[in-house]
Amino acid sequence: MESKTFNTVCPKDCFGSCALKVKVENGKIIGVYGNKDHPVTKGMICVKGKNYTKMVYSKERLLYPLKRVGTRGDGEFRRIPWEEAIDTIHTRLASLKEEYGPESILYYCGSGNMGIVKEAAYGFWYQFGGFTSVYGDLCNAAGVEALNLTYGSRKSNALEDLENSKLIVLWGKNPANTHLHMMYHINRALKKGAKLVTIDPRISESSHESDLHLRPRCGTDGCLALGVAKRLVETNTIDIDFINRNTHGFDRFREFLKDYPLEKVAEITGVPQNEIEAFVGYIGDNPHYALVCGFGLQRYTNGGQTVRTIALLPALTGSIGKRGCGLYFGDKQGPGLVWPYLPQKPDKIRGIPLALLSTELNQQTNPPIKAMWIEAANPVTSNPNSSSLKNGMNKLDFIVVCDLFLTDTARMADIVLPAASPFEYYDLVKGYGHSYIQLQQKVIEPPGECKHESEVYRMLGRRFGFDETYLPENSLDVIERVIEASNLNTTREKLKEKAYLHQDFQEIAYSDLKFDTPSGKIEFYCQQMRDKWGQSPLPVYREPAEGKRTTPLLYKEYPLHFVTGHSRKKINSQFSNILELREDPLLAINPTDAKTRKIESGDAVRVFNTRGEVKLKAFVTDKVPLGFVHAFFGSWGDEANVNKLTADRLTDIGYGAAFHDCLVEVEKYFNNGKNS
Repeated sequence: MESKTFNTVCPKDCFGSCALKVKVENGKIIGVYGNKDHPVTKGMICVKGKNYTKMVYSKERLLYPLKRVGTRGDGEFRRIPWEEAIDTIHTRLASLKEEYGPESILYYCGSGNMGIVKEAAYGFWYQFGGFTSVYGDLCNAAGVEALNLTYGSRKSNALEDLENSKLIVLWGKNPANTHLHMMYHINRALKKGAKLVTIDPRISESSHESDLHLRPRCGTDGCLALGVAKRLVETNTIDIDFINRNTHGFDRFREFLKDYPLEKVAEITGVPQNEIEAFVGYIGDNPHYALVCGFGLQRYTNGGQTVRTIALLPALTGSIGKRGCGLYFGDKQGPGLVWPYLPQKPDKIRGIPLALLSTELNQQTNPPIKAMWIEAANPVTSNPNSSSLKNGMNKLDFIVVCDLFLTDTARMADIVLPAASPFEYYDLVKGYGHSYIQLQQKVIEPPGECKHESEVYRMLGRRFGFDETYLPENSLDVIERVIEASNLNTTREKLKEKAYLHQDFQEIAYSDLKFDTPSGKIEFYCQQMRDKWGQSPLPVYREPAEGKRTTPLLYKEYPLHFVTGHSRKKINSQFSNILELREDPLLAINPTDAKTRKIESGDAVRVFNTRGEVKLKAFVTDKVPLGFVHAFFGSWGDEANVNKLTADRLTDIGYGAAFHDCLVEVEKYFNNGKNS
């Protein structure tokens, strides 16, 4: 039997960007393993990566184009030839463009895969003459913008430097589920004697060995950080020399902190004063520490200012630019990748915020959105306010979805196109958990009639008579052009053997103490916050838009704060349909809240608010605090789609999605639809 092993990479929306070895025998993948030679991932891959073949060879995988024959959303389709699919799409898009203009077509590309080759889409859409695009992010937009405004960039020390830390703070971060390579180094640091402080309402999979665990009320992390900052200043637990040399606006910040006395902070956050003092004491004992900031805490309407406040804490003690310390919020060092096949950009490109997609579709601006093209995304599951989103999609004339499976979104389509898996096309991948650039190799041919989106655009472009120069065939030659255009000092042949790291990479972030801000320093006072976003230049704390203080009448009716997290077995909604990775959609609820509602573990429960309702299974646990319920998001199917409960709101900066401003009520569910 002919056998070959390829080096490649997992391109999923994840901190890992894991280097993989894929064994192929007679044109079929027989094994997916971690590549031990990668300097960061070192052969470690997650349970999802270990089950990649189950995705590639799933019986549920789409192998042929489909055309809707039933009611939209019912999932009734018939197989059609590619020629009919392309002709139908061409006819409908051309007609809508003629009647309403190119902006009537909404192009939605998600982060299902992270490589540069997805940019091939613009070779088509630019030649189409325009479109409506989405901007912002569902994941980390507020936090990324906060870091860019405060530090001028987003850098972190190399992950292995965590092992030099004496104190590690996990603030809203659960790396056991979301970043296994980070968790590996954290565990090694703890074995060497490092202390661990966790700040999270939930006792998570990462927090069991915490020396101290603070559990703030949802959305109050910024207030807690201001209280900690005030005590650090008051106790002189700061590095004034570092502050004077490397920061801007500290005097204003110090004066501003007077508004956040410890008693007030404790009352707002629900964290006892003695626990806040204990945290300050840990920092006093280890002023150079590693602060790992998660993405979830910036998914509130106050998310940007929250991350800004937390990010400023290491600057107070000079915990920047040294070993064993620093701020971790992803790493984006080195140049970005450049797609070299772009025609002239048309004028008729309209943008709408991704987080407000359901509102935009239902309001229908002028010209109206009449069609959607969706790829690498499952917005019906992943976007907020999904019932409203489906209602808006039902108003559209035409929907095309490219995917591997008949997802909740694909079931809404008029035409479904079978996409290629990451093992069936070439790409170049730069992640955000480390800064290595890796080659994604094509190791097998797509099954059935599956095609990568770039090939779909080539076929459709020919039908429109577009210039195929801007619609290149997916190949290693294209990858070589990207390497050249991006000025990378490597080749496609070298990338087959090892990952590439740009020569300017800093193993210790900001070791040169250079910050790409207007002041050239870390900005306690950031004028860009006002100029760009209309927000205070100082990190003022404001309550979330939905909560017991801001919406007391709503809180009286829906008294539980609902937060959704990332499961170990899913990447957003991906892998949800893989049998080996399926899990019951559980709602974690505090024993006191459960007792009040006569709920026991294992009971079916109805979780509801003004936006919708879902059916989950109760998991009664003291790992979540009173007044707080938690579920992992990403489950397929209308009953368990937790984003039916979330509102489409924007974060304060970055155009992010404020998923966690969400109040609900929970009650026991009975099959007859009646409740006790």
